[in-house]
Amino acid sequence: MKCPACGEVLIKKKGEIDLRINGKLYMVREVTFEMCPGCGERVLSPEVSQNIFQKIKARKYKEETIKIPVLNGTYG
Repeated sequence: MKCPACGEVLIKKKGEIDLRINGKLYMVREVTFEMCPGCGERVLSPEVSQNIFQKIKARKYKEETIKIPVLNGTYG
């Protein structure tokens, strides 16, 4: 499959991805996805995506608190 953003060939990987859904940030661990070596775009299969959305809808996840760096200001 080719990258929808830049057209390079995607590489299958397994790891974690971050998703923003309705303004909420979700970290999905141990998920299979395809990644573009050129631009870094990550693509989920329809089956994996549907599974994630079903788990979110059913609230089948655990909540953790993690620290993330936050930048504030106007750049440029």
